[in-house]
Amino acid sequence: MNTKYTADRKHDSYISDLFRTYEYPLYILAFRMSKDAAAAKDIIQEVFLALWNMRDRIPEIDNMEAYLFRMTRFSVIRHLRKASADNNLKEKIWSGMQQRDEDGVSKIEAREFQSILATVIAKLPAKRRRVYLLRNMEGKTYKDIAEQMNISQHTVKNHLSAALLEIRSFLAARFFW
Repeated sequence: MNTKYTADRKHDSYISDLFRTYEYPLYILAFRMSKDAAAAKDIIQEVFLALWNMRDRIPEIDNMEAYLFRMTRFSVIRHLRKASADNNLKEKIWSGMQQRDEDGVSKIEAREFQSILATVIAKLPAKRRRVYLLRNMEGKTYKDIAEQMNISQHTVKNHLSAALLEIRSFLAARFFW
């Protein structure tokens, strides 16, 4: 599939190739930003319609992929701004977000994350793990933890800070890099 623009190619075949190549990645971007499948499809159609309407200026675009993604982001932002002013549209987006939270994929992702978090917590040193669990799983205060473990509140704070740092570092390495 050739998504490089050349002067001898017709605009319609070039835009068709772009559509076939970028429709799905742009849809994913629009869906993640808008949380609405129907709106995402409409946004992608608008992006390619806009591209068609400006087809005579296509040779001026240096990086078509970046241009399409930027057009999509701006279209989603316009859609969300419009939604913020339109109560019916706002309600539709809100219900779509709630439905997405309730779907099976979100539940699976949450279980997977909890499993990874449990693994990280299990690798913490014993005292640090106990402080973390007492604070975050049982909801105890620094004072209660200090009394229960016979350590100072400052030591509780230090253990908790170190535990959170280790957990964040592990998760950042695992998910963001």
